[in-house]
Amino acid sequence: MTFVTVHVFRALPMHNLNRDQNGLPKSQFDGGIQRGRLSSQALKRPARIAFREAVTGIAHAPASVRTMDSNAVTRVVALAGEYAQTHGKAFDEKVAKKRATSVVTSLAKTLKAGKDEEPSSGDASEADAKKDNILLFSDAEIETLAQALVDEQNGGVEAGHEHFVQDFVSPSLDVAAFGRMFAAQPSKSTQAAVAVSHAVMTHAMSLTLDYFTAVDEAGDASKGAGAAHIDSAYYTSGVYYSTFTIDPAQLARSWSGAHSATASEQVAALVKALVEALPTGRLTNTNAHTKPFAVLVEEQRTRTVYEFETPVEAAENGGFTRPTVRSLAAQVADARSFDSANYVSTALLAAPSIADLVESDAHLGAAESLGSVDDLSEYVASLVMQQLAEATA
Repeated sequence: MTFVTVHVFRALPMHNLNRDQNGLPKSQFDGGIQRGRLSSQALKRPARIAFREAVTGIAHAPASVRTMDSNAVTRVVALAGEYAQTHGKAFDEKVAKKRATSVVTSLAKTLKAGKDEEPSSGDASEADAKKDNILLFSDAEIETLAQALVDEQNGGVEAGHEHFVQDFVSPSLDVAAFGRMFAAQPSKSTQAAVAVSHAVMTHAMSLTLDYFTAVDEAGDASKGAGAAHIDSAYYTSGVYYSTFTIDPAQLARSWSGAHSATASEQVAALVKALVEALPTGRLTNTNAHTKPFAVLVEEQRTRTVYEFETPVEAAENGGFTRPTVRSLAAQVADARSFDSANYVSTALLAAPSIADLVESDAHLGAAESLGSVDDLSEYVASLVMQQLAEATA
């Protein structure tokens, strides 16, 4: 079995897409140098949302919803009511809500014996035990529980978590990709099949301070047009490197839809979402979303990424894009020199502005050339589907 690692490079103009608790662009230190950073969590959420939108209408492609357990209960009961009405079955909303609360909360909390509506505190305080938890469900799982609630009231078996969440797997690709945990029912958790890195600058970070004011337009002009609000905001800009690695063997274990007729289409949609996804912090003030200038795909025997521990220096006429590509080319050559057998196949989607650098490099120039992000997504999907077939052969 092999892994598929995708390396994404993009230049972002002035932005603060992912800020810390002080309102500053997130950062970290590499090689003793402060670098701008977009967190893995901030990249995965827009990827999940983009994937969810992309698979709408695709057969056998249930999306997911991440929500508080109380909201999940409300959603389940509403769907149960619709299902009962559509199929002409008896339905007591109060009874269904009590049962749904018991089932959903049992995934994250230990329940008191004989009082399935009351979570026990265990080692935590009673207050903590009653707090909502953020849970991740497939739409298909929510629908299954809703039907089970109705069936229970019409002579069926008692609805429980074992009836709507399968052990270790999910029918939704995004859940299988990013994983989930149910603290009170570990066997219902799903191991992530995709590792997503933080996006980190390949060079030193610089900050820009933006001082701004807001004028009270309804104020008395004769008294002067003084600012009603004064504040400042911080921004940065630069070239970011991020990666994600797909583990097909784990995906085969975590995704119950791996053999559906639309599995390849779903994988391609997820890859495209991961390549293009960006957080949206202060987006209306900067409009800073861009497309990657290079995406390198490697099929690997062991998962491996590159590093920019030594920060790249700006080109003589400015800019970090071309120096970043040169640094990447050197690292690719070093990696092949160290362990050429690790790299089974390589493909590259590169912007025309760096075509000369790619063509002049022995390794990047030899990579299979991909024409668009859709070509890249389908290419990665074909590698993954081949591995999925072998994993279950």
